[in-house]
Amino acid sequence: MNPSIPDTLPRCLTAREGLATSDLTQLWRLQAGAMRIDSAQAGEPSRFMRLALPGDVIGVEKWVGSDDAMSLRALTPVTLVPVQACGAEMMHILMETVVVAHQRCREVVSLRTGPVSQRVKCLLLMFADSVNPQAKSTAECALPHLSDMADILDAAPETVSRVFGSMRRLDYLQDRKPQRARFDSLALRAQALIPGMTASS
Repeated sequence: MNPSIPDTLPRCLTAREGLATSDLTQLWRLQAGAMRIDSAQAGEPSRFMRLALPGDVIGVEKWVGSDDAMSLRALTPVTLVPVQACGAEMMHILMETVVVAHQRCREVVSLRTGPVSQRVKCLLLMFADSVNPQAKSTAECALPHLSDMADILDAAPETVSRVFGSMRRLDYLQDRKPQRARFDSLALRAQALIPGMTASS
């Protein structure tokens, strides 16, 4: 399998659009947006495995011959560019990808354990940092659909919605449209537990 296909063009995906299986013969670097990567072993249902954020390389599992059924879907509007490298440069990219994948898997623990308010906080800050890591206070970023966030966070959509309501009342969340939010990242980062939310929510 050739990891470098010179005439491969960038791909743009809308929110909830999947990357075609045929495109996974090529390595891609996520230039903008966020994706979810699901995996399933033979005979098992597909499960959320990790996120992919700007700068991440995706498609390595298929490229190295993994038997797992991989599914990659955009959570927000996404731009992918083909990875065109060989030799030492490709080896460096693969090593970098292993490190990043390990980091993303560790992040999943923060996104799926503990109070739901903390999970939502982690997700918001991850998305904001991926867009503008230098933002000191107000952050604005695209967000997945509520049902996608609930699935990633292993929480009920109603609970996630209540957390957003609490954030808005406390003015952490200054504006929230269905797939976009503006919030005070500095105040949110400093808050250990969202006031008004219990340790279980």
